Amino acid sequence: MCGRTSTADLTAASLTATFGLNQTIPFLQSYNIAPTLQIPAIREENHTRSLVSLRWGLIPHWSKDTKIALHTFNARIETLTQKPSFRESIKSKRCIIPASGFYEWQKLEQGKQPYYIYRADKQPIAFAGLWDRWVDKESGEVVESCSIVTMDANQLMTKIHHRMPAILEPEHFDVWLDPEFKEPQVLQDILKAEEHDLEMYPVSSYVSNSRNDGEKCIEPL
Repeated sequence: MCGRTSTADLTAASLTATFGLNQTIPFLQSYNIAPTLQIPAIREENHTRSLVSLRWGLIPHWSKDTKIALHTFNARIETLTQKPSFRESIKSKRCIIPASGFYEWQKLEQGKQPYYIYRADKQPIAFAGLWDRWVDKESGEVVESCSIVTMDANQLMTKIHHRMPAILEPEHFDVWLDPEFKEPQVLQDILKAEEHDLEMYPVSSYVSNSRNDGEKCIEPL
């Protein structure tokens, strides 16, 4: 799974260079981002690739209220085409969720040990994401939200957890963001086949409290 990320080291310039953005906006920069917060995301609409702010926890357009978002901050790759919450988004509402790194907790006898995971080349991580646009029928409020796709852990991540976020490499940014590409199985196969050069190290339980922020979150234990 993926339930905590960092965007502290991201900048508009680095995101523009990495993802070929046409438009950027100010975004939340934090060492400790949890679901329900607004997170930066990259999507393509009308041939324009933009940085937008989306609520973390996908609210399908057909949902009666926003409560479903408590259970949709992750989307399992194995059931993307089956789950009602995601099967429409995977066809044409895909996004990339950039991050400096993310956290995962290893279960030990004495408790849970958090780890910080990041790209070895220190470039932004590109999580495969889905998004949707929900409208409150009573107030007319529009909420755009997203989910991070997850998959079986790779060799590195299996040391601490059995799941990990699905990460895209640059050669697949275009096809993932293209709303006209509508072959979910091809997209799933791409994610499963990706190889990533990641590194990780243990950090203190300070990061386990989502209210905590700052460089202390990623200090090696």
